[in-house]
Amino acid sequence: MDDQTLSERWSALGRGETLSLAPSETHHGLSYYKPLTEAVNEFVHWAQSPEERVYLGFDSLDREMRGVAPSEMLLINGYSHSGKTMFLLSVLAHNRNKPVVYFCPDEPRTLTLVKLACVTNGIHANELERAVADKDQRAIDMLRNTAIEQFPYLAVFDQPMNLSDMEKAMGEVSDVIGAPSMMVFDYLELLQGGGEDVPSKANTIKAFGKRHHVPLVVLHQSSRSSGAEGRKQTISSGAYGGEQQASHIIGVRRKKFEIQSQIQELTEKLAKGTANERHLERLDFLRYEERIHENTVTLNLVKCKRPASSLLDDIDYEIETGTGRLTPFAGMPHEMSLAGRQETEQEAMFSPVIQDMMFN
Repeated sequence: MDDQTLSERWSALGRGETLSLAPSETHHGLSYYKPLTEAVNEFVHWAQSPEERVYLGFDSLDREMRGVAPSEMLLINGYSHSGKTMFLLSVLAHNRNKPVVYFCPDEPRTLTLVKLACVTNGIHANELERAVADKDQRAIDMLRNTAIEQFPYLAVFDQPMNLSDMEKAMGEVSDVIGAPSMMVFDYLELLQGGGEDVPSKANTIKAFGKRHHVPLVVLHQSSRSSGAEGRKQTISSGAYGGEQQASHIIGVRRKKFEIQSQIQELTEKLAKGTANERHLERLDFLRYEERIHENTVTLNLVKCKRPASSLLDDIDYEIETGTGRLTPFAGMPHEMSLAGRQETEQEAMFSPVIQDMMFN
């Protein structure tokens, strides 16, 4: 089958055309029917083979999801600069000993390597860049060690690829480092040849994961109306679809953006003379919360099809400045908390602008 035909068949599958891919014969020469008893063996295999699943390294999420199994799709939802990539880097670091294929046409693989080096070695990105620029051999060796020793099974493809190219890439990875244990695509809207709309792309990428029988992690950008300004992610937060195809959905956001938006709204009311005492109390509280969540990222488990699982509301993690490491958030230190509470209303009016984020 030539590349054009294969790409056309994948596109047809993404549009939901059931005849686009011919089914293989399964039970006694039948194409579709399988007796329900076969599901017993499938579940037994799933339950007895946890090593085939991908775990994220976040205890609360792993406890409810019990891993992402082969052919399942985890959708990571979040608006631009919400922390999706930081979360993904932690997942990659947790699975560094497994063959992983990472398609990231939106970002050069050099940036992926630098970010992974910072996360795993605890070095500030600015310090690493300066050291390499100054020809510090130790920094260069650390980068090389990150690629060779710490992530020997991570294959990063940063060039735009159609589905035929992705098939070839998966085959090359299998030949060189072994059959992939996880496939990552960042982000869904950039999928080529999977249809024009997001649901078609989601159908196509899920079918791709099923074809290769691999756990699939897909980053998906929230729509502006439901994801901007740090709003909490819901099952319908994805831009124009994708949530139906996912077995699991994790929402990622920065609370400080939502808090700053609310502060701006109340400040404008204050300037117009329309704020009352209740508004002033709310403004005081929000400025206190802004200090707390200056360097946090928030996760929530929006969807999980695993039986007897529970969805999880906001779980806060602290972002280590410069490295992108995520650690459980314990709250503001006591002395900072007191300082925040004692800050006067006039001083609070001049809160710092949002710092540029090094990591998405």
